[in-house]
Amino acid sequence: MGTEQAARWSWLTGGWAGFVLALLVGAATYAVWLAWDNENYYDAALGAYQGPYRPMQVVGCGLTFVVVTALLALRWPPLAVAAGSTVGFWLFWTIQAGSSDQTGLFLFGSILLFPVLVAGSGLASGIGFVLRRRWRRTTRSRQSGTGDWR
Repeated sequence: MGTEQAARWSWLTGGWAGFVLALLVGAATYAVWLAWDNENYYDAALGAYQGPYRPMQVVGCGLTFVVVTALLALRWPPLAVAAGSTVGFWLFWTIQAGSSDQTGLFLFGSILLFPVLVAGSGLASGIGFVLRRRWRRTTRSRQSGTGDWR
């Protein structure tokens, strides 16, 4: 196998591994933060029912999604990681919302959720990719003795 072919094969296997792992992690992020809470709650400050998710659940879920996606992009191709985490979270959310919605409005929510996940995972995996390149450059400069880590 030639060098170019080996590099392509390595990317494909690494890319698929990153995609599958990110898919599982995206679904797990939704499951841990949001999937268990399906009940609306009464907000006394607003005098109305809200929900089903409390604001801190959504903030925690979003932060977890971004951090985990960035961490995965440190190791695997960022495009594969972004796609996997987006599909995993979105698919799990859509299936659960569809199973409990009688109005059909979950489709509208699903359509709105998808571009937000694409943007968030794209930004997070981009950050992870930049950090990976910077870390590799720092490691190489330390090994060569130049000490330049910018």
